[in-house]
Amino acid sequence: MCIVIDTCCLASVFDGDNEKHSKFAPVLNWIDKGKGCMIYGGTKYNSELGRATKILNIVTEFSRRRKTIQIPNATVDPIASALKVKFPSPEVDDEHIVALVIASRCCVVCTNDNKAISYLRNKGVFSDYSGVNRPSIFRGHKTHGKLCCDQHIVGVCREQSS
Repeated sequence: MCIVIDTCCLASVFDGDNEKHSKFAPVLNWIDKGKGCMIYGGTKYNSELGRATKILNIVTEFSRRRKTIQIPNATVDPIASALKVKFPSPEVDDEHIVALVIASRCCVVCTNDNKAISYLRNKGVFSDYSGVNRPSIFRGHKTHGKLCCDQHIVGVCREQSS
């Protein structure tokens, strides 16, 4: 599975001491032991990731193991900017997450941010991008483990594993 992990969930996924970790452990297990890859990139996401110093070391290790896909800022940032223009509400602050989905064609996002979920479920957000579907949302529910499967491996992840 290729997955975009919202930075608000990084500790839940990667920090075993986090109180929500058990709910998000399937994501970590799929990346660590399975064929899963974490997709990240764009100026805003990289800035948020840089502030998560404890998690940054884990992401760096996964990168060494080819378990991450970094989408270039030059690809993500223009999409995020266009989304911000199309949806100018100050409450919409996860344009970088949607831009990562659009740029990578990723079909699963890990987040527990209700505003981000509302944005990701909005059909209009993806209407200008052919071949991009709204992603499934992994938010830690016990049935969400089924999202951690080979069916959700997209092209950018397959290319890296070749």
